[in-house]
Amino acid sequence: MSHHATAVYEGGYTRLQINKMGLWFFIISEAFMFLALHMYRFLALGTFKPDEVNVLLGLVLTAILLASSIFASRAEAAIARGDQAGLQRGLLITMGLGVLFLILVAYEWSVAFAHFPPSTPFGSTFFLTTGMHALHLLSGLVILFLVYLAARRGAFSADNHWGVYAGVLYWHFVDVVWLSVFTSLYLL
Repeated sequence: MSHHATAVYEGGYTRLQINKMGLWFFIISEAFMFLALHMYRFLALGTFKPDEVNVLLGLVLTAILLASSIFASRAEAAIARGDQAGLQRGLLITMGLGVLFLILVAYEWSVAFAHFPPSTPFGSTFFLTTGMHALHLLSGLVILFLVYLAARRGAFSADNHWGVYAGVLYWHFVDVVWLSVFTSLYLL
């Protein structure tokens, strides 16, 4: 561990504890934004959902993100054991699945646009919510890519892998948000 990770700051917290608390506050604030989008969906539309919503594609997207979280967890577990190759492999697979997810979302939007365009109440809710999620997933990909580049330089070890933890936790958050998006837009 570096000096900053073990040094105790005012209040008795270490830098690592402060970093983790800050990350959790950030994630909670982001969760509130998605909560507001879901509230709008149900307040404005109730449980109305057009028949053209592609539930099967939504299930495929969900499976892709759940698989990506498994590989992200495996990457984090690998570096906790000092396995650099496992870390890099897990990150690459996670990012590959994330890119596949975005490609399928783009396909879905191209089809959905004809059935419920953004000018309709459901369309505006659908595109805003899935678009906000896609933006967060894209930012998660950027974060994981930066973690991957740092991993290639050997920046992480079994004792010092805060960046991996933070990137993977954010990725898990994006995946959990998708479960709520899938439930509210595709199932209810």
